[in-house]
Amino acid sequence: MTTAATARVLAGTLLAAVLLAGCGGGSDGGDGAPATEPATAPPASASPSATVADEDRVLNFTDLAWVQLMIPLTDQVRPVLDLVTERAADPAFGEFAAGLAAAGEEDLATLHGLLEADGVPYTNPHAGHNMPGMVTEDELAALEATDGEAFEEQARALVREFLEQTVTVADGEQDAGEAPEAVALAADLDASATALLDELTALGG
Repeated sequence: MTTAATARVLAGTLLAAVLLAGCGGGSDGGDGAPATEPATAPPASASPSATVADEDRVLNFTDLAWVQLMIPLTDQVRPVLDLVTERAADPAFGEFAAGLAAAGEEDLATLHGLLEADGVPYTNPHAGHNMPGMVTEDELAALEATDGEAFEEQARALVREFLEQTVTVADGEQDAGEAPEAVALAADLDASATALLDELTALGG
């Protein structure tokens, strides 16, 4: 195996490990047992559509795992960004959140488009999982119950976790993904999230 091929395998394994580790700490089904479904495998209901020929499908395993993680990751940070836009005492932080929310809407449209082009109906294999960077219902409720500096401190922490996880999984997708559109989007998200982390630091987060 060539050095480049080895690097791609290792990167794909890293992305799988990141997703699996995150899901391993997920919420339970009510009996205290953690969720055990594999984090990286698309569920059966997300099988490619028969309307898309095999030769026209471009998403590999890593591409699918990455897209199906980035959608809920981006979806679940939106309520936090909406709260910050409405309630932040620091106008700069409010503008930052509004800009990130708008960018997220565009990213979601592109991510869903990748699945649609490959004939994969969207389902959320990470529902109920407590993964790094993914805002949970408890975290959102805790944020809603605070105000003032405590509110902004908690919000900055949640946004930072989202951006850091975006960079982590985007790196894995760039190394092990195959679909040009997915890899390009990962590169864009990596660059933008890295820049936004610097902005967030300047805002005190």
